[in-house]
Amino acid sequence: MFKKISEIALVAVTGFFSVVPALAQNSASQIDSEHSTARLYLASTRNPESNLNVGVARTSGVVKLNSATPDFDFTIYPADKQPSLQRSSVSRRDDKPNYTVIAFKSRRVVPLAADSYRASGDLTLTYVQRTVSYDPSEGYSGPTYGPSITLSQTQPASFEFRRAIPSGTTAGAEWIASSSISVEDFPELMAAISSTVWPVFIADEKCVNPSNLGTEDYSGPACTGERVDVAARKDLRCDTPLAVGEDFSGEVCTQVAPSIVTPAQDQTISAKHRHNHADAKHIVANEVQIQLDLFTTSPDSTVSAASGL
Repeated sequence: MFKKISEIALVAVTGFFSVVPALAQNSASQIDSEHSTARLYLASTRNPESNLNVGVARTSGVVKLNSATPDFDFTIYPADKQPSLQRSSVSRRDDKPNYTVIAFKSRRVVPLAADSYRASGDLTLTYVQRTVSYDPSEGYSGPTYGPSITLSQTQPASFEFRRAIPSGTTAGAEWIASSSISVEDFPELMAAISSTVWPVFIADEKCVNPSNLGTEDYSGPACTGERVDVAARKDLRCDTPLAVGEDFSGEVCTQVAPSIVTPAQDQTISAKHRHNHADAKHIVANEVQIQLDLFTTSPDSTVSAASGL
């Protein structure tokens, strides 16, 4: 009798421990959009030292622990936007927002070293484009802009992820990631990133209405937070004049290195100077670089279910 009870207890304990790995495999960590950033660069493979940080965007999504390797599912968007966390990133890809959105879904993750992975998957760009018509007649006064249309393109892409602080789980981790996407492979991405006006990223922003709300002196809520600025330009050196008076209008900047321009801008410059030769003052960008700094929260089974992964 005692032997039979012991066998039943052993089966129960074994069953309990067999459930734990299954739960661990399905754990997911939410990407903290309040602090997670995506730096977007225009760059050139011909001059790797030169790049232009055109914006710092907000990032949300999920890092899902799947056996020994994680899955990455994230969305990049302007810092002043707030997507719903109750809906999956997969569902958000089906939306048609009136601003630029870049979404990535990993399909294959390969370990590179300890806490380092290469994630290959689908990079989906959703962007807004205005229709333009030209009428080169005698009365021509410029292009006529029509209604905006939302377009979407998907291309394969790879990101290399590295856990900044080694940890046994994705809970409270920081992930550093990067990717370079050629303009030949994804021309729409460079066009959208370079033409988008990226608002300033403010971490931990909190806004309160002052006591003069509703009066003529009211100028809006008072906000506090930590700014995350774009990287300083490498092609300019800016100095404050020694003598600063009432007519001070800001720093004086001097070009000290060739500037990064998009292929479309290069064509405009070439037409302006009436030549097709390379301009020594400009470097034509041929790739987009995305650099991620992602902070994740503790695994949450509810978040995992809502992630749609």
